[in-house]
Amino acid sequence: MTPGLRVTEQGFTLVEVMVALFIVAVALPALMFQLGTQLSSSGALQDKTLASWVAQDQLAIHSLQSGGNTATDLQGERLLAGREWPWQLSTQATPVPGMVRQTLSVYPDAVARQRQRDAVVEITVYARTATRYE
Repeated sequence: MTPGLRVTEQGFTLVEVMVALFIVAVALPALMFQLGTQLSSSGALQDKTLASWVAQDQLAIHSLQSGGNTATDLQGERLLAGREWPWQLSTQATPVPGMVRQTLSVYPDAVARQRQRDAVVEITVYARTATRYE
C-alpha cells in the first residue's frame, strides 16, 4: 500500500440491514391487506353493475311488452355474464290517478328473492297506466 491512501470498507452494517428488514416487515402486511380490500371491492362493484344492467333491461322489456298495462307483479331470471340473476317487479298504486310505482329488485340468488331480502340493486320508476282521460 502507498502511504497516505486510506482503504474504506463498503457495505451495510448489521444495524442498517436490521432496520431495512423491520421496515419491510411492517409495510408488507399493510400492503397485502390493502390489496385484498381492493379485490373484494372490485367484485362487489362488478355485481352491482351487472345487477343494475339486468334491472334496466327488465324495466325496458316490461315497458315495451306491457302496452300500458302496468298493474302486474312479475318475477323471473336473466342470464348475464354467465350467471343467473333473479329479479322481481312489484307494482304499487300511487295517490296520483293514472300513475303507479314500479320497483324492480335484482337478487344474488333465488333464495334471497324468495325472502325478498338482500337485493343487489333496486330501481324504482313511476309509470302511467293505460287509463285514458277525456
